[in-house]
Amino acid sequence: MIRELSLGLLINTNVPFSFFSDTFFQQLTWQLDPHLSDQISWSRQSMSRLLDDMYKTKKDMVKQELSDALSKIHLGFDLWTSPNRHAVMAVTAHFLDRQGKHQSRLLALRRQLGCHSGENLAVTLGQVVREWKIEDRVGTVISDNASSNDTCLLNFYGDLDAEMSLVDIRARRMRCYGHILNLVARAFLYGEDFEAFEAESQVFNFLGRHEDDLRHWRKKGPVGKLHNVVKFIRSSPQRSELFKNSRENDEAQEYLLAGESTAELEVVMNNDTRWNSTYLMISRALVKQGDIRAFLVHPEVEKWLPEADMSKGDDWRLLAEIKHILEPFYLQIMRTQGWGSEGGNGRLWEVMTGMEYLLEHLEDRKLFHHVVPDDAVAENTDSQVEPARGRPDRNRQLPARFRDCEMDMHPRKSMESSLPGRGSGQCDDGPGKSSGSSGIDDMGKDHRRYLRLSIITAWQKLNEYYTKLGESPLFAASIILNPSLGMSYLEVNWASEEQLVWVRDAKIGLSDYLDRWYRCSRPVDEQQKAIVERAASPIVPRKTSEASVFRQWVKSRTAKTTAMGSELERYLRLEPQETEDPIEWWMGRRGQFPMVSQLALDILAIPAMATDCERSFSLAKLTLTSQRLSMTTETLEKLQCLKNWVRHGAVKLGATAGGRDELQWEIGNSSMESTDVEI
Repeated sequence: MIRELSLGLLINTNVPFSFFSDTFFQQLTWQLDPHLSDQISWSRQSMSRLLDDMYKTKKDMVKQELSDALSKIHLGFDLWTSPNRHAVMAVTAHFLDRQGKHQSRLLALRRQLGCHSGENLAVTLGQVVREWKIEDRVGTVISDNASSNDTCLLNFYGDLDAEMSLVDIRARRMRCYGHILNLVARAFLYGEDFEAFEAESQVFNFLGRHEDDLRHWRKKGPVGKLHNVVKFIRSSPQRSELFKNSRENDEAQEYLLAGESTAELEVVMNNDTRWNSTYLMISRALVKQGDIRAFLVHPEVEKWLPEADMSKGDDWRLLAEIKHILEPFYLQIMRTQGWGSEGGNGRLWEVMTGMEYLLEHLEDRKLFHHVVPDDAVAENTDSQVEPARGRPDRNRQLPARFRDCEMDMHPRKSMESSLPGRGSGQCDDGPGKSSGSSGIDDMGKDHRRYLRLSIITAWQKLNEYYTKLGESPLFAASIILNPSLGMSYLEVNWASEEQLVWVRDAKIGLSDYLDRWYRCSRPVDEQQKAIVERAASPIVPRKTSEASVFRQWVKSRTAKTTAMGSELERYLRLEPQETEDPIEWWMGRRGQFPMVSQLALDILAIPAMATDCERSFSLAKLTLTSQRLSMTTETLEKLQCLKNWVRHGAVKLGATAGGRDELQWEIGNSSMESTDVEI
């Protein structure tokens, strides 16, 4: 027990293996219990051997847990460059345990050798799967949208099952929802060429060409100007102190009812690749707008900060509208990066519904900003909007909230009454003017053009990936097999003539997938078979009239038809069910729908994102400090896997004194850090 607790201390606190060799610690333990030192392996080598032994023992327990899983085992993987410059692949497993609870386990932090081609990635992923002996249990794989991942899965599934076709593999390729939203938000903020923009900024910073980087960001309008202002404030202790002094001297601060924390006093700096850092930068800047304005008019600031970076009134109005547009994206990410609690928050059915919600949100804002005539912009935007391939263009149908309204595109007053939140604002009686905090009508023509083009760029990117969801039937199936939504959700939301094709395809895709992967392993359900046999062999009296024989025949055929009716058809005929947890609902109906319930449970175990890989990277970075860069990837993997298994309740280390229950580690903030998931 003492040895396990000692190892648990090293794992949980990220201290080095030499911790117990420290003189002061040894003296402390001797003062507490002179015999304790005899029970602890003091040397670094002893703790390393203990780690190896404990990892092997606990790994067998996790293997058994995977073997007992109620659902398929879905994999998530991602790549990371460690502080000691090793390419590392994280592989996580997602499944339902025997109680129907969603579980997540870190299987590997494996060094990725060679180039990051799809073929090489498939080799590493295959090695992990074979090591854990789950080849026949693998369901889907969740990863980001890199083309190399498509190649990886093509090779990975091809090795697992040579009979899998390209269609079968695409059906099991789950696109990380967080990565999709990351691409969409970056397209909104920086344009279609956002990757080139970010790469150029990184080059300027690497070469120390700070003036060029400032000019580079300035091209992106108010967001770029705010970036430069925040960078200016945070570039030296003196400027940070000047910003704080400007705030303290602001007379308006006398009316604050509550003080601000140390973190709230600071402005937030964004980085190049994580859009939500830009969202948080804008959000904090809007809260600190008065402080920033006071800072910008300080004589020292006016002397050193270029006039082109000074944020004006129009800039702040545009930043407020940008925050309003991006807020649903941020909230979607925060919602779906969870572990499928309470029937939602991270389950697959939230991906398609979430994208529908965000597409409609962008369409609302596009309509809102389209009412001001601008011939040049109209020509530009019309040329950009092209029908999405493979599926009808969603832009042909108005958002649901506008379908029952008369849409006059130019009078603002009638349209704004239908818009939610900040967009509608409080309208004056005068045409084309709004009052309230939004101030959108007061924005200049250039800012309106910027917003419209940004919205269209984001809509196109989101619609591109929304269309790609059709490559797998499981996204729509996750909605159909959610008993609180069902087929009726798709029928209501895909109601146009073109969208009815989507409904048909979703139903056919689900039926085909069920037949392909589930019906073949269960030729006839035992319960159905008994009903069929009873119906096919009615007890007929030895002497009966012709009418009686006829009635018996009709009855037998009717009973047989009902018994042999498709499980899926019987489920689809149900009305939407009132349930908070779809898994619990299906667990209670496994006898009624044996095949469909198994498919439903398998699908409900699929997460919306590969977030746990990012969490593992964040925790690994805390372990691999600047003084531990010589640690091997194998040791890092053992430490992080044990940490993950203990914190998720898969295994336990040590026991409390007096024979009480084994020590439990709470899943605190350190293990659940919000990691800005590539998102």
